[in-house]
Amino acid sequence: MSALPAVRFSEGPTEAAQGTNPDVAALAARVAQPREEIERAFLAMGGNLVAAARLLEAVSGAHRAMAAEFEGEDFLSAVSSIDALRSEVGTIISAMSAGNVEFEQLAETTHALRAPLDETEKAIRLLELVAINARIVAAALGTSQTDMMAFTEEMIQISRGAKATVGKITNVQGRVARTVAESLQLQGDFGRDYASTMATIAQHLEGHLRLVEAQRVQAADHAKRSAGLAASIGARIGDAIMATQVGDGTRQRLEHVEEILARIAERSGETPGATVAMLWRLASAQIQSTNTDFLDEIRTLHSAIDLLRDDAGQVLNDGTSRAGKSIADSSLALAALAADLQSLGPLLRKEAENRANAQKLSESAANAMSEMLAQIDQLERLERDVRLLGLNMAVRCSGLGDRASGLRVIAAEVGGLARDTSAAATKVRGILAGAQSAIEAARRRASQFEGRDLTGAPLAASGRLEAVLSRLSTNTQLLAESCPKASVLLDATAKQTREISAGGRNWSDLAEAITSAGIEAQAADGGVDEAALGTIRSHYTMHKEREIHDRITGTVPTTPPKAEPPPATDGDDIDAFLF
Repeated sequence: MSALPAVRFSEGPTEAAQGTNPDVAALAARVAQPREEIERAFLAMGGNLVAAARLLEAVSGAHRAMAAEFEGEDFLSAVSSIDALRSEVGTIISAMSAGNVEFEQLAETTHALRAPLDETEKAIRLLELVAINARIVAAALGTSQTDMMAFTEEMIQISRGAKATVGKITNVQGRVARTVAESLQLQGDFGRDYASTMATIAQHLEGHLRLVEAQRVQAADHAKRSAGLAASIGARIGDAIMATQVGDGTRQRLEHVEEILARIAERSGETPGATVAMLWRLASAQIQSTNTDFLDEIRTLHSAIDLLRDDAGQVLNDGTSRAGKSIADSSLALAALAADLQSLGPLLRKEAENRANAQKLSESAANAMSEMLAQIDQLERLERDVRLLGLNMAVRCSGLGDRASGLRVIAAEVGGLARDTSAAATKVRGILAGAQSAIEAARRRASQFEGRDLTGAPLAASGRLEAVLSRLSTNTQLLAESCPKASVLLDATAKQTREISAGGRNWSDLAEAITSAGIEAQAADGGVDEAALGTIRSHYTMHKEREIHDRITGTVPTTPPKAEPPPATDGDDIDAFLF
């Protein structure tokens, strides 16, 4: 039965019904009582259903929001960052596993410098001794050989300069050796202390990412399914809200019965006639039809709401349980990821510091190598000067005859020492070239990390994951609170329909009382007041009422029945069936 908009009537007829005829007044009061009860009950039912619909809309929205979280910017950005971090950690671990080949090579190279430097130093010491011996021999030749004395003095100065140069090279070599050893120690300590930890975290990140991805798909599927089911239940609640219009329709029909009784009461001072008898029959027929229709409709409504309550309870409980388990599993994985990220942050910062220190040491070693090469250049120039002095000494000795035989031997020794010095310097230069290659390789290796500062990424990704977890927790809490409330409201509505249905069965006595009163009034004759009956008919809002009226009064309808309004079809939008 469909209902047109409710029409309120003035209380005048009701007051008249409480006039001189106590039987009519009592009957009118008996009709008013269920009408008022129905009005209150259906208002409460409608309020409960509207509140339940609102809660179902919130539940559906919460499920959709949880599904959207796994496609949101925070989650996807965090996953992307975690994947980049996992790759970065893998690169770092690979680099540590490969060892510090360049610095190990540099250490070997630095150690290899020791032998040629010792040879050079030995040759320079001998050169100094030879120079001193040459000065002694030259002095024995006589004071006239001042130029020879100058040669020997210059040779002494050159040997001392060469000695100082070799000393500088040796000092630099020692500094490089210490730098390389420090770098190797630094890298070794870091690898020993952190490599296994970083490898474990990398494995955790990969495993947790796979788990989160699987749970993301599952959680999204559950959330979408639960959102759809909640929306479906919401649509059925909307249908139930529309069905509660039976209460408003019944209320109006009872008001119309009260109006008929009021018209009877208005004629209480008159001799009962055909109009009063007609009004009694009309009131009896309307109350009986209203009672029958109401019982059928409230029974249907009660059955629908009972079924709705059971289905909604299952959907709400299952959906909440699924969402709770899915979100709990996802939350555990996300929390584990966040914990791994928080552990990874300090390690990445430590690795960045270690890498920066290694780069500084590489630059320091490179500068030291350049310094040694400069000293080797100086040493080679001194070697050439020594060689020239030896040749000049040999030339001068040739003019002195046998007296200069000692100097000629010394000149030969000087030439040999110059060759030894040159050979040692050449070895040093070759070794330094290899050292420079190792340093360049170390620089290239370090350059792969340039512009890839991810030390802040773990904290940022962890923050985004925690934001996702917070919102998931909020929506889970909303489900935990809203679903029981919706179930309670639906339970209360089902209880109200049972109570109303039980109360409606008492109308049969009321219908019998009205029928009996009408039988007593049928003895009178006279014409029927068509105007009064027409006024009553004009107040009807239900097609069924007009049909009964026309059947009882024998009136031929002058207008076609109004079409029933179309059923609501929008089940997804609560506002569509609330307003």
